[in-house]
Amino acid sequence: MDERWLQKQVRNCLRHYGYDDDMMPLGEDDWRELCTRIAAAKERQPNADMYELVHDAVYRFITSA
Repeated sequence: MDERWLQKQVRNCLRHYGYDDDMMPLGEDDWRELCTRIAAAKERQPNADMYELVHDAVYRFITSA
């Protein structure tokens, strides 16, 4: 999975929820955690839409923070 593309999708999703890089900067560990969550979800659900998987992972990340 292309990590740069995935990070772009996560950033877009964060903007959708009203965040930007200045409001909620993600550290390297946070990026790795989100990418790992999304990759694991894709392995469990290979036919799932990546857009939905990214939004689910970001939502869970935001609500658990």
